[in-house]
Amino acid sequence: MAVESNICIHSAFGKELQSPDLGRFYKRNGHKGRVQSNDRCIWLTVEKEIVAAARLSTMLEHHSSEPDESTILRGLWVGKQHRNLGLGSFLLIEICTKQINSDLTLYCFAYEEALPFYQKHGFRAATESAPSFLLQKQKAYCSRGSKTQLMVYNR
Repeated sequence: MAVESNICIHSAFGKELQSPDLGRFYKRNGHKGRVQSNDRCIWLTVEKEIVAAARLSTMLEHHSSEPDESTILRGLWVGKQHRNLGLGSFLLIEICTKQINSDLTLYCFAYEEALPFYQKHGFRAATESAPSFLLQKQKAYCSRGSKTQLMVYNR
């Protein structure tokens, strides 16, 4: 199936992000994460309806003498009635090619069933070279039974 032709791309950061519609979109479509005030959000609309969204969060390593900052892709989600149309790929390509700096390393905690999707778009399993606090977060997710994999993307 093809991506719809009347897609609008929106992006907002922090205080610019006034709309509660993103939170409602996530809740309505089964995603438990919440939009944070320091997130950069990118979403797609078709005829003013949010059909897909993602958040970019900055996480800091607090236990280091030199703070380490990492950007995490969170909540890449497509509305239930708009899945399998290529919208997730469209949004991820938009993020990876236009919404992030070329020197930025992007991480995500991918659900097991989404690994092929992320791999198809250039993500790979993060190794020991990933920031230690992200590796620890991955271990914590796994210990709670979450089937996720820490993935990394570099342009």
